[in-house]
Amino acid sequence: MPHRSTTISAVILTIALMAGFPADAPADGNGSCDSLYSLEAGGHTIWDFFSHPCPQEAEQETFVPPGVGVTVLGIWPVPALWNPLGFPSAPDRPLVNSLVSNGYGGGLEINGWLTSNFGLRLEVGVLDFPGQPGNAAFQVLPVTLGVEVRLLGDSQVFLYLAADGGIAVNGQNTSNVFVGTSGSPYLQGGFGLNVFMFQLEADYATIVQPLGASKNANPFFFVPVSLGLHL
Repeated sequence: MPHRSTTISAVILTIALMAGFPADAPADGNGSCDSLYSLEAGGHTIWDFFSHPCPQEAEQETFVPPGVGVTVLGIWPVPALWNPLGFPSAPDRPLVNSLVSNGYGGGLEINGWLTSNFGLRLEVGVLDFPGQPGNAAFQVLPVTLGVEVRLLGDSQVFLYLAADGGIAVNGQNTSNVFVGTSGSPYLQGGFGLNVFMFQLEADYATIVQPLGASKNANPFFFVPVSLGLHL
């Protein structure tokens, strides 16, 4: 019976072809699978179309912390009189800002991102403010722990907010910064721009008690602008 034999062969061939295609192809928003669109969208060959008409979409990448990074900083600190936090000051107390000029310095930053947008950092710097004519220079060694929050961009180019706090060894008429008059609370905060291996940041900084408690000086305010190179 050739007709019956042909029918059985056709059924077997149909079952074999159906078994060759996966049954769990992903559906589009309407609950159906648009295999032609998945081929035209790119990223798949014609062989992928025949083996799997609707390829699974790649899962979203998860954040992997990059570890600890080290940045070398060049710093240009500029004295300022702006007191946005309202630290107590008085006209009869010494004002370091009026005794020094724009300074220079450098530092080292060690940082690490805990999430894709939040990181911690440790900074150590050395700053020197040359004295105005007739006045001695003022040196500062700040040691701070702070945070960075990524505001815009990706892992290579981004704008961030930074805030740091710690202690600043500082003094006047010293041969090196380690022979400072005293340690003082130190605060700073600002914005930065990271472009691949370079970092540009501008902060507002405060040495709460410069020259030690015996001098009873007004807080020292300045704006450190730093350029960093990631190692």
